[in-house]
Amino acid sequence: MNTPRPRLSFDRLGIKADRLLLPIDLAKCPLEIFPVANGFTKPFHGEIVLLHVLDRRTKGVSGDIGKIDLRRAECCLERIGHDYLTPTIDASFRVRIGIPHEEIRAEAEAANADLILLPTFAPSFWRRLGGLPYGETVRSLVVGAPCRVFVVDVRTRINCFRCWTGEETANRCLK
Repeated sequence: MNTPRPRLSFDRLGIKADRLLLPIDLAKCPLEIFPVANGFTKPFHGEIVLLHVLDRRTKGVSGDIGKIDLRRAECCLERIGHDYLTPTIDASFRVRIGIPHEEIRAEAEAANADLILLPTFAPSFWRRLGGLPYGETVRSLVVGAPCRVFVVDVRTRINCFRCWTGEETANRCLK
């Protein structure tokens, strides 16, 4: 017999944020993080800053990242904000170029964030066995962040760039 699980109450955790920073990798966007972000942010007085970092290490040279890449990322963040965030919470969208943990830390300082909500994919059995369950970004932020960091294991992911590339809203954003 399955008993219904109680819904997670964020008020019971004692964590509410006026300004929440939510870094998102748009190539592996975890949709289940947005109800968590909405729950942690104060309605009518709170703000969620959605951040995507274009990692200059994957593109090679920072000159390879063009205006189209920046605009595509901004467009995806705006669509996420419109579709998945509560309308009673202000949302702002930022795209940075650099090394993810450094840019997340810099954005947290610049935005004066109260909380960084960091989605991370659950480590594999072999990674846990190796002793490093989380990657460089999580380890660096937990140690050196200018505010509280709440790490959430997520499981599902979509590639926003692939899912929304051919749609009308993506084309409208690239003009």
